[in-house]
Amino acid sequence: MIHLKKYKPDPGQEAFHYAIGRLFNYVAMICGIRGGKTFAGAREAGKQAWNSKAEPMAVFGIVAPTFNMLDRTTWKEFRYAMRPLIARENETKKIITLKNGREVYGFSAEQPDKIRNVTLCGFWVDEARECKDFKTLWDVLLGRVLSTKGKGFITTSPNSFDDIHDIFIANKKEHYGTVRFTTYENTHLDKSAIDELARLYDAKYMQQELLGQFVIFEGAVYYTFNRLLNAGDLAFKVTQYNPNLPLNLCCDFNVEPMAWVIAQYGINQQTKLKEVYFIDEIYLHNSNTIECCNEFKTRYLNHTAGIHLFGDATGEARHTDSNITNWKIIQNELSRYGVTKYVPKKNSAERDRINAVNGMICNSKGERRILVNPKCRNLIRDFEQVSYKKGSTQIDKNKDFKLTHPSDAAGYFIEKEFSLNRGRIEGLKI
Repeated sequence: MIHLKKYKPDPGQEAFHYAIGRLFNYVAMICGIRGGKTFAGAREAGKQAWNSKAEPMAVFGIVAPTFNMLDRTTWKEFRYAMRPLIARENETKKIITLKNGREVYGFSAEQPDKIRNVTLCGFWVDEARECKDFKTLWDVLLGRVLSTKGKGFITTSPNSFDDIHDIFIANKKEHYGTVRFTTYENTHLDKSAIDELARLYDAKYMQQELLGQFVIFEGAVYYTFNRLLNAGDLAFKVTQYNPNLPLNLCCDFNVEPMAWVIAQYGINQQTKLKEVYFIDEIYLHNSNTIECCNEFKTRYLNHTAGIHLFGDATGEARHTDSNITNWKIIQNELSRYGVTKYVPKKNSAERDRINAVNGMICNSKGERRILVNPKCRNLIRDFEQVSYKKGSTQIDKNKDFKLTHPSDAAGYFIEKEFSLNRGRIEGLKI
C-alpha cells in the first residue's frame, strides 16, 4: 500500500480523500478555482492506481477536457506527484507504467470513444465542467469499471446547473458523494490575493468561481446592469468627451446594423480604480466600414489625442467589397488621428467576455466601473435586453437581430483590457 507521506492536504482535500477512500464509489470534488483540485486529484489518482487489486490488464484512466489541458496541467501534475514510483513513460501516447507494473493512460474528453475499448481499474476526470458532453463521458467511464469495481472521481469548479449538478446533486445515487469547499479554504493562498480576484468578479460569478456554488445563469446576460446607476445622472456627468484623452474605438462588423462604441478612461476618486466611460456610439443600418469611419470623422473632426482600436478579430478577414481588411480600412481612413491597434489574433471565448463585462458593470464589492452616457441608447438596450438561450449559457443572437452588436463591441474591449484570465491567482503552489 502506498501513502503519500510528504503530502499534507488541507481540510477540504482531506475530506475528499476520505470520501473516495472509505465512503463512496464515485466522488465529485467541487470547489472554487485554485482550491487545490488538480493537486489533490493527482495524488488520489496515484494512490488508487498503485493500490488497485484489479486484474493486471486493467489500467487507471486520467481524463481532461482537451488534449492540451491534459498535456499542460493534469498529466504534468500526476507525473510530478508520482515521480518516485514511475518505471517508464510514453509521452506521445500518454502512458505511464508504475514500478509495480500498473499502467496509467491519459485521455481527452473530446474523444470518449477511445476509452470504450479499455478496461479501467479506476478513473479521474479533471476540470470536469469544461467537458463538452460530460453525461456521455460519464456513462462511458462507468462501463469501463463495471468488471473491476474500480472507483471514479472528478475534480472541478461548478458551472451552473449542468450534467455534473444533475448526476452528483439533483439525482445523486447511493454510492455517489460530493465534497465542496471554497477557494478561501486553501491555506496556501494569500487571502488578500483572493479578495483582489473577487473584486474583478460580479457577485454571481464570484459565488461560482470562488465559493464553489451552483448558480443559475439564465435570463438577462448583463444582469449586473442598472440603468439608474450605470447610465443615470452620474454617468451623464462623467461620460463627457475629453479631448485630451485617446478615444477607444470598439468595433463590431455586422452589416445590419454595424455597431461601434467609443470609450474613454477615468479614475474613481474614492476607490482610485480605473473606470470605463462609454461616451458615444455609432449605430448605422445597412452600412459599411467606410461609412462608419466617415461618421466618426464628422463627430470628432478635431480630435488630436489619438485612437486605440479594439474589437472583432474576424475583421481581419478580407472585406467583401475590397482586397483589404476591415481593420486596414479603419487604419487608412483614420490615419491622421494617430491609430494604435489592440485587436487580438482571435476572439476570446464569449463566456470570458460576458464575465469581464459583468464584473466591470458591478463587481462583488458593489463597485460600478462601467458608466454609459444615456445617448448610447443601443448599448444600454443591449445591456438590458440581451438574454441567454433557454437552458443554455450562450447568448441568444436570434431573438432580435438588432441586439448584441453594441455589447459585443464593448465586450471585445473590456475583455482585452480587464480580462478575468489575468486575475487568476498565479505563482502560488497549491
